[in-house]
Amino acid sequence: MRRAARRAFDLDDADIPLVWPRADQAAGSVDAAVALPPRLVGLLRDRLPKGRDDTHRRSVAARLVTEIDSLAAEGMTDAAFAEVSGDERGFVNVTFSCDQRQNLVEAAADGPAFLTGRPWTGTGEWPRSDLRKAGPVAQARRFARADARARIALALGTDDPPPGPTGEVSWRDLHLDTDRARLHTPAARTLGRIGEDSARVAFCRSVPERPRQNETTGHDLPVLPSAERPGAWARLTEANPAFRLRYAHAHALTSLRWARDGVSTTECRHHDNAGVRTLLFDGPGVLDTAARREEPHILVRYLEALTSAYDEWRRGSTADVEGEAPTRAALDPALPAAVAGVLDTGLFLLGVSAPTRL
Repeated sequence: MRRAARRAFDLDDADIPLVWPRADQAAGSVDAAVALPPRLVGLLRDRLPKGRDDTHRRSVAARLVTEIDSLAAEGMTDAAFAEVSGDERGFVNVTFSCDQRQNLVEAAADGPAFLTGRPWTGTGEWPRSDLRKAGPVAQARRFARADARARIALALGTDDPPPGPTGEVSWRDLHLDTDRARLHTPAARTLGRIGEDSARVAFCRSVPERPRQNETTGHDLPVLPSAERPGAWARLTEANPAFRLRYAHAHALTSLRWARDGVSTTECRHHDNAGVRTLLFDGPGVLDTAARREEPHILVRYLEALTSAYDEWRRGSTADVEGEAPTRAALDPALPAAVAGVLDTGLFLLGVSAPTRL
């Protein structure tokens, strides 16, 4: 899209605004919508004839569509979309080919490279505070949010990030296994009641920096859980968002192991995975937004939406498949790999562990 803008309007790359393509702004079977034309109108106003801004947005979008078609005709494979069109908003809508959709899903399996656009091969340490050393729960919350902000910034900073998570990860939690009689501060007692992973998700899930004492982010989900009132954060059920996220990661990896001897098919099944695929597509833009705004809750809520879409997909019917119905993971193993890659990376940036087995 940026190359098309450079060619169509003779612009320098540095002058073209960075506008993330968004799947959640697309309609129907379109894969992504790009709101670049409205941003270009202001930049090109001196070159455009007198008229309404909405007319200008649509005309700029039409120029971009024409230029993208020209790039595809010249052999630029990245521009070879199934369809490109403008709409009444002045957005450019893009429908991917089957191969492009498959490439997207396969790329997402490498979560660090997919979300940040580069490998994590740098040096240094990932920031991680010892929450047990906090006194009040509110102080532990500030530590956890500062850790998430610092880790997200490091992942998207100018230098290559340090290596990310590797190897097997268990469900064990040091704080849950600790003798609670040795936990003296309110923060430490909370960790001993709900575990550090649930605590970090709870602390990063809400928006305000200074929440009210009894504020929640959902049914029985206190912003400041305590040992006496942990709410759903102490449960190993879907009522606990931290458990749901970590369970979905473990399930996705386990599905891959189950799928090794599963059904082999060459049929395109991208119509079945649209809900998950669109959320995968938006991942890099969401992480960039969370970094720019320094709001870790944006990443938490995105991971929850991806988990919900994955749960809906994996529980869906495969009755249209001949013979004994295989699991969806067996039919489309690239999708669990993609979900696992993005969840693993997102949880890591929040300082939360991602168990690798159910």
